Amino acid sequence: MNYSPVLKQATIETDILQMKVLSAEIEADYLEWLAIWEDWDGKEIFAHPDYLRLYSDNSRARCAVSKSDAGVLIYPFCLREISFDCNCAEVPKACYDIISPYGYGGYFFIGIGDFKELVLEFNAAFSQWAVSQEIVSEFVRFDLFGKGWKHYFGEVVHNNDNVVCDLTRGKQQIWLDYKQKVRNNVRKANNSGLQLQLDFAGDRVVEFMEIYYGTMDRRQAKRKYYFDRQFFDRIHKKLAGHFVYVYACLEGKILSADLVLISDYNLYSFLSATDGDSFGYRPNDFVKHNIICWGIEQSKLAYILGGGYNLSDSLFEYKKAFAPTGIFPFFIGKKIFNQELYDLLVRIRVSECQDDCGVVNQVPGFFPQYRGPSDESEYYW
Repeated sequence: MNYSPVLKQATIETDILQMKVLSAEIEADYLEWLAIWEDWDGKEIFAHPDYLRLYSDNSRARCAVSKSDAGVLIYPFCLREISFDCNCAEVPKACYDIISPYGYGGYFFIGIGDFKELVLEFNAAFSQWAVSQEIVSEFVRFDLFGKGWKHYFGEVVHNNDNVVCDLTRGKQQIWLDYKQKVRNNVRKANNSGLQLQLDFAGDRVVEFMEIYYGTMDRRQAKRKYYFDRQFFDRIHKKLAGHFVYVYACLEGKILSADLVLISDYNLYSFLSATDGDSFGYRPNDFVKHNIICWGIEQSKLAYILGGGYNLSDSLFEYKKAFAPTGIFPFFIGKKIFNQELYDLLVRIRVSECQDDCGVVNQVPGFFPQYRGPSDESEYYW
């Protein structure tokens, strides 16, 4: 993919606001972004510049920043080049779209003031900047807690539900909250002699990856979920202190594991893996239960288990058994900055698929449509 990192304009000024777009590839911008993140009482991992840089094979990490007396608004996002093999004069030589990184994103508010005025000015300034950069569309996965979706100037959709375990309820109450089958499974795991191991350095990443890939094979996961060794090495090097592998082991062998991401107040179940021959030991329940116990000991407020592939599917129901009342709506945002160019790109993509005797994958609600035909390689996250 040919990618041009040079943007025509990085700052938009209005009467009361200056909106800057920081690039993680520019050292001064990266250090400014990191300083804002490190000073934040919250430090949500999905807003860390090096978390977004995990996906640099397909995009570039950016963060829009606005400041006022109320506080700071940051909007981290991935900028992707749109590439079509066509000679259409109406398509710019370089055009882009925006997507949230894998996980959660959207607007994050740092401070305790009233952000209403800041949000209004930010949306106007950011839209102006996006148009100036030939950015066609935007897809946002909103953070569960920040309510950034309420301030979004675009289409907001309740796309799924996520399971959140409220760690402030304490170990005893959470244990009682579990579905009976979870308590039975944890007891069975303990009686089977499973042992807990926490790995804060990724020392057993090779073993984790082997089990993880086997899990993806069983689930017939999309190719995008088969993260390579470089991906994990970046986490170990750049996000040290903000991740932990939680292993269920038997006689030293890993039977199940979760890679957990760590923010100031929250834990996120990021990647999970279980050996296919070990289900009888109930190691997955053992891992989830011990993450909850460890999170309480670390004074964390919430453990986010995530959702299913679809609303209320079997994976969601499994996670829900750990926190039956902890259901949070998950919202996505869609916006088109250049409708004319968006429609043209959709037509070009449809034509490409027809030329290749393919069929456009009409997934209901898929956005942006020009990235949605038959080839799965277009689905970056």
